[in-house]
Amino acid sequence: MEQIRLQLTETLAPILAEVTESMRDHVAVTIAPLLDEVVRSSGFQESITEAARAIALRAGVEEAIERSGYRSALYALAAEHHGYVTTEMAKAVGVPSVEVRKLAARGGMSNVARGLYRVDGIDGGERAPYAEAVLRVGEHAHLVGDSVLALHDLALVNPSRIKVGTPRRVRRDLPRSVQLVHARIDPADLTEYDNIPSMTVARAIRDSIGSVMPERLTDALERAIDEGLVRRRDASLLRAEIGAAT
Repeated sequence: MEQIRLQLTETLAPILAEVTESMRDHVAVTIAPLLDEVVRSSGFQESITEAARAIALRAGVEEAIERSGYRSALYALAAEHHGYVTTEMAKAVGVPSVEVRKLAARGGMSNVARGLYRVDGIDGGERAPYAEAVLRVGEHAHLVGDSVLALHDLALVNPSRIKVGTPRRVRRDLPRSVQLVHARIDPADLTEYDNIPSMTVARAIRDSIGSVMPERLTDALERAIDEGLVRRRDASLLRAEIGAAT
């Protein structure tokens, strides 16, 4: 009887490895003829049925754990990125792109752009639109100019479109809310704020000279210093540059 159990386990293993959500139905259709034949020839119906049930249960539990782990990983990522997750982020934590698509198809996530998903139930906060804009543009993208100031509620700016810079050619279709800016920024002028790639506030203030009122930029600079967004040793030069534009 033990030999028959082992033989049955080896026979069923490759079949059950491919079983998905409809596992029970597939098992019934696929192995029923095999079970009937073995039962007729062996007479060990109860033992064989128990072995098949144990194999099927183990396969189902392992798959459930795997699926739950994938979803948990994606939710953790999205919680750190204002409700969004990309397939590249998912790959970095061991979740294949195909699994991201499967989970989205089951509900709980929405595909908002190629390789970009919005996870339901996570409040991305006021900065979520900025995170989405940068993620839509893709690799090496970052906030630029007055959009950086708006992110920090500085200089009383409220641009109608979020400016996203990139040194790459972008072929993606972008919504009107995103303004693409082709630019190569010195790496020293790039950083992240709240997990959103961005040019530094100091560089954004400098780039806004001439387009934002000097008094607003001066106020933005002083607030940025107080909030630790601009180093005090850089402030004197920025003040001089703003003053020279008046």
